[in-house]
Formats: sequence, structure tokens, C-alpha cells
Amino acid sequence: MSLLKVKDLKTYFSIDKELIPAADGVGFEINKGEVIALVGESGSGKSVTALSIMKLIREPGKIVAGEVLFNEENLINKTEKEMCNIRGNKISMIYQDPMSTLNPMIPIGDQIKEAIVIHQRIKKAEAKKQAIKMMELVGIPDGARRYNDYPSQFSGGMRQRIMIAMALACGPQLLIADEPTTALDVTVQAEVLELLRNLIKEYNMSVLLITHDLGVVAEMADRVCVMYCGKIMEETNKNNLFRNPLNPYTKGLMKCIPRTDDQTDVLYTIGGNVPHTSDYPKGCRFSTRCAEVMEICREEMPSLTQVEENHLVRCWLYNQREGR
Repeated sequence: MSLLKVKDLKTYFSIDKELIPAADGVGFEINKGEVIALVGESGSGKSVTALSIMKLIREPGKIVAGEVLFNEENLINKTEKEMCNIRGNKISMIYQDPMSTLNPMIPIGDQIKEAIVIHQRIKKAEAKKQAIKMMELVGIPDGARRYNDYPSQFSGGMRQRIMIAMALACGPQLLIADEPTTALDVTVQAEVLELLRNLIKEYNMSVLLITHDLGVVAEMADRVCVMYCGKIMEETNKNNLFRNPLNPYTKGLMKCIPRTDDQTDVLYTIGGNVPHTSDYPKGCRFSTRCAEVMEICREEMPSLTQVEENHLVRCWLYNQREGR
């Protein structure tokens, strides 16, 4: 059963009187207990999509069309007061840089406690006990003693654990994790991913995982949406994505993964550059970098087409194959 349905979401930014499409007709679903990864290069619209779901887009950005159905209720139509009751309670978010998210002037225990007090409406003493319990649950030893410590007294990995404790304090149904391990070294990254896997299973949460790291996708995701220039280019389950990528952009991302059995001296890179948001191609947005480009690719945007069971792709190679 679907927990979240994003339908034709369009979030544009008005810059110098020009509308810039950051998320342009994005659509996907997340079922209960499912982990969906949103993958793509920086600037592809992943984080804007996540912030749109949370209704955290601020001027000069604006959601201009689409629906975000959470438990069949359209979040786009919610007031700010209603969204405040949902954020941190039913939907929580983990950001990639905890140091810019945590308040450096407030003890970390009080920051965790705040969400519990606001949403669960319990006494501060009881909320403090729950906050300490969450600290220990995410692997912060001696939570009672460290409750009054400040963010600067923790390592990067521990600060990310604090962010996870804050996000899960009220038992959300949906967790949005925006590049949750980007700022961490490899060893700490593995520890945080293992922690997240265990907590997702324990809380039976649905997760929208935003990342550019296909290694994280392989470890965490059930299904994957590949984004490029504000559009979803391919959607399928994790096994299909790695075994049989179809969109030329997805194939390029796969080739960029270093392999231990590859003896070449130079790593593969996708040719060209991501076009600026104010200068997207007329047709397929990957057409300026695609090795399989055809004339129709430069003229018309292909639709997201189902080419096999549970496998959607936006590419004229497959639209033509099906006579579309």
C-alpha cells in the first residue's frame, strides 16, 4: 500500500524574471516499509524534490503544480500550521551536513527533546528520558552524561547519529535522508548505514534516500529513481538497475563506478557537462551528452514509458521500439 504518492510535481525558481524548472513533472510512489533511492548528479533536482515534499521551498522557489499525497492527503494544500504538525512527527528528514542543521548553542539532548515535547505533548522530564533513550539507541554511549554536551563536542559521525535520533524521536512513518553519509569517511559511513538499516527495520519506516553514491543504493534501496535535470529518467527495482540499466544516462552512471577487475588507468566519465537550468535542450535533456542521440531526441521530450514489468524509462530508443 502506498504511503506517499508524488504526482507531476513542478517546483520552479524565479530568477531574473525567468522561471527555472528545478523539479519538472516528478512522480513516484513509496510503499509502506519501502526504501526508494533518488539518484543523480548534483543539480539534478533531488533535494528540491525532497524539500517540496516537506513544503520547505522558500522564495524565489515555488511549487507551481502537482500533488504530494501522504496517506491520501495532499500536502500541497496544507497550511503551515498543519505542516508543522507533520514535520518531525509523521515525516522526518536527515540532512547531509549536521553541523549546519544542529544549533551550536543548544545541548544536543535538548534539541532531541524539543521534537518530543512539541509533538507528543508530554512533560519535559519524560521527554528527557526518551531523548536519552534515543541517544543510546543510535549508538551514543552514556547518553545521560552527554545529554548536556554541545554539537562541537562530537565527531562528524556522532553528529550524524544525533541527527538520526532527532529524526526518529517521534517514530515517523516516512524518513527523508538527504545524502546522510556524504560528509563522513568510509568507515564511519558504513557504521551509519548499518545503523539506518537496523532502525528502518525496527521502526518499519518508509524511506526516501537521496544520494549520488550507487554503493549506498546497492546497500540500502529496494527501488531506484534516476533523475537528470529535473526529470526522472528511469525507475525500477535495485536488481534491475544494476543488472539491466536502459537509459543511456543510467548506463553512464554505472560505467563511472570503479571496478577492481578493471585495469585501465583512466576512470570513465560521462562526456560534456550538465546544462544550466536556464539552458535546457529543447528535447531530451540528456541529448547534449548522449552517445546514442537521434534527431528526435533533440526535438521532443520522451515520456516515461514502461518497457517491462516494474521498469520505466524516459528514452526515445524504447518509445520508438514500442511504436510510440
